[in-house]
Amino acid sequence: MNTRSLSLCALTAAFVTLGCDRRTVVVEVAPPAPLAEPVAKTRTLETSRLDAAVDSYDREPSAANHAAVKKAVAELDGEIAELEELVAKRSGSSREEAAVKLKNLQAFRVAEVARFTVAQARAPLTEPTSVDARSGADKVEDTARRVGNSLEHAAKKTGDAIKDVVR
Repeated sequence: MNTRSLSLCALTAAFVTLGCDRRTVVVEVAPPAPLAEPVAKTRTLETSRLDAAVDSYDREPSAANHAAVKKAVAELDGEIAELEELVAKRSGSSREEAAVKLKNLQAFRVAEVARFTVAQARAPLTEPTSVDARSGADKVEDTARRVGNSLEHAAKKTGDAIKDVVR
């Protein structure tokens, strides 16, 4: 072997050795606190709803409040999409007015989503919902019983319908 091949083998062995030594490093970083609560420069029904929903989630981080925030964000996204369409279609001062409103709503959305993310990070971890401790056989048996009852009910309905038709 020449020195070039030997160097290449040594380098490959070093990469393989270093590549196999994987370690997981977890770094905990506290989420940054927002400087101030976002204020919508353009107040709309959607911005008011999003602001109230994030406030509710911040006070009580529940699944219902989480869903309310997601819905409010989606409604604001709809308003933003409508404004984007207006900006694309209009011209002149009405276009500029829509563009300013669009910019304000986009900035407000970004700030509220950041505030929601911080609230999610501060929320306590919830305990898992109750777990069904029955065995798999018990669960299958219950499911089979429910299916059997449904089939029996459907058969009775079908029989009644046939009797009605025959009469």
